[in-house]
Amino acid sequence: MKKEIMLHIEAYQLQNEEKEHVVTLDTVGLSYKNQGYLCLEYEETELIGIKGTKAQILIPENNYRKVIVRRTGSSSMQQVFEEGKKYQAAYRTPYGEMSIEVNPHVVDVEKNPDKLDIGLSYDLVVSGQFVGKHQLNIKASYI
Repeated sequence: MKKEIMLHIEAYQLQNEEKEHVVTLDTVGLSYKNQGYLCLEYEETELIGIKGTKAQILIPENNYRKVIVRRTGSSSMQQVFEEGKKYQAAYRTPYGEMSIEVNPHVVDVEKNPDKLDIGLSYDLVVSGQFVGKHQLNIKASYI
């Protein structure tokens, strides 16, 4: 059964322990279970991604130390966040394709009946170049 959720998403880069390039999004999405995963789904906007892209956040129901972020539509990509494991993927956008690599340091998922908090801290490499340390925080609450 799909339930409506309110999502608060905050993404930023860390530079000398200071937040830079902070982007936030508050939006309504859906939460549901599918094939052993808790799924959060929402439409991206130009503010935080590429318009026309559907984002899914997948959390294995038996492993709260792993998070998968999948984008489909006008852009497509899949990132896997699991502490200590690098993950490489292709990021396809209307402007071209690039390779990305994430190296997660912290993958934290806290779930209770009313809400879900996800914290991801990771290094990002794009097309072989280190971009920086990044943080992605997602808070979902049931409507």
